[in-house]
Amino acid sequence: MTDCEKYLGLPMLGGRAKTTTFREIQERVAKRVLGWKEKFISKAGREILIKTVAQSIPTYSMSLFKLPKAMCDAINSTLANYWWGQKYDERKIHWVSWQKLCTDKNRGGMGFRNIDAFNLAMLAKQAWRLLQGTQSLFYRVYKARYFPNCTFLEAQLGHNPSFVWWSLLTAQEVIIAGSRWKIGDGKHIGVTTHKWLSHDPIFNGEPAPKLKVSDLIDEDTRQWDRGKIHALFTARTRTEILALPLNNLQARDSLIWMENKARTFSVKTAYHVALRLKQ
Repeated sequence: MTDCEKYLGLPMLGGRAKTTTFREIQERVAKRVLGWKEKFISKAGREILIKTVAQSIPTYSMSLFKLPKAMCDAINSTLANYWWGQKYDERKIHWVSWQKLCTDKNRGGMGFRNIDAFNLAMLAKQAWRLLQGTQSLFYRVYKARYFPNCTFLEAQLGHNPSFVWWSLLTAQEVIIAGSRWKIGDGKHIGVTTHKWLSHDPIFNGEPAPKLKVSDLIDEDTRQWDRGKIHALFTARTRTEILALPLNNLQARDSLIWMENKARTFSVKTAYHVALRLKQ
């Protein structure tokens, strides 16, 4: 790849061979790790070098592109080999799997990043903007081009998609797993198609396919329609629904991030969601 094929340090065209397109990233990590070989560096020093230097190299590209899994695995392997064996071409037993080392220290790991999972977390940050920043130019352009009649979470790959759009769609699963719908007027939340309870609703019978949460609200009292809820759902689901407050029926339904107390998106918590999905 030549310099004219890049813009702001990122490739302008993904091409068919994605591994070739992003090979420079893998080579930069390997070259940096090779420079640390044959030097006496303590375990603590190696931990810092891996976290602050080696694992930061792909971050810029990962914020926009989904790196090939084979490349992510190769980078993970390079870093794991350096962690367990400091000398060049030295082969030592990996007493703990890299997957385990990528868990938090309070869970027995070392807090390293799984490159593939962190890539999804970085893409999820951009995808979250397509759900929340509806006034931005970024949203308006992608909305018009790729999902004019639905939300990002319902969007499909479509015809002749860009590599960036394909990459963003890989983060859909992370967003769905880490978020939940907060009830406003209930008109945009499908009872069976959207995540709005802590578990999938359990019905007494076969529900209507297009049932909305608004259909469960009594228009006169502006409270839950207890008769309808008791008829449709089992005890566990009834209890959770009736415990949900209906504070602002004039507002639109909104998507909130459930992985932290502030209910706001963060790459750190998105990474933990992506890591769980890969286990």
